[in-house]
Amino acid sequence: MERLLKHLAVMVALIAGFSAGSVIADDLGEAATNPVSNLIQFRMQNAYTPSNYNADSWGNAATIQTVVPLPSVSDRFDSLKGIVTRTTAAYVSTPELNGVGRKHAMGDTNFLGFAVPKAAPKKTVWGIGPAINIPTAGDNNYTGSGSWQVGPAAVVMVTPMKGLQVGALVFHQWDVYDIRSDAPDVSKTFIQPILTKHFDKGWYVSLPDQPQAYDWEEENWTLNLGAVLGRVFPVGGQPMQIFGGVYYNSEDNDDIPAAEWTFKFQVGWLFPQ
Repeated sequence: MERLLKHLAVMVALIAGFSAGSVIADDLGEAATNPVSNLIQFRMQNAYTPSNYNADSWGNAATIQTVVPLPSVSDRFDSLKGIVTRTTAAYVSTPELNGVGRKHAMGDTNFLGFAVPKAAPKKTVWGIGPAINIPTAGDNNYTGSGSWQVGPAAVVMVTPMKGLQVGALVFHQWDVYDIRSDAPDVSKTFIQPILTKHFDKGWYVSLPDQPQAYDWEEENWTLNLGAVLGRVFPVGGQPMQIFGGVYYNSEDNDDIPAAEWTFKFQVGWLFPQ
């Protein structure tokens, strides 16, 4: 009987959370898709690539991403609205590669930091800061770059009307220190267009959260063309964000293994300040 009562209590809490979903979603939906919002986020993502160019097998990347505002730092500067950091770390399973098979290991870790000024046009937020690639894959030349990379990052987003977000996140990275003797030279530009439309009860659709990338050394693109369907809602009173996305890369870059189709899923927890 006691166990039954516990299960009933959990069910009541979940039902109560979902019934209040529209209220919480209205407050947090746009903040969750704003790259520089004052909102702590912890995200678990998985990107599965069933087909890859130049490698006739699947690949996978399991990712943990944190978004952390730093109010204690930004409060020291009158001109700043805030400082927002985003850190992404992945565990990678490569496709089957000729002569070496499949590799499983840590990938590199990417860090983006944005100082968000108070001065901005109406309905606009923007930020600038560093983009840093940390070679946490070590000397594994299949899952990581083998080099520290640094460059500038910038983001701008406009909300022309309630529920619509438009903008772009752009960053560039150059290799500055190699930890592997055969690490390739790196000069890459990443462009993530932002176009998100929010609907009732926390639902939204958007362009992919993965950027388009141009490799200046190889002179080629890696594209992520597709769409994302997501929702922000509470579970037992805890705000959460889930989404699923389908991306297509039309660029077959010579003999370099690259994803053709990617299916991505995320579960995230939101912690309002």
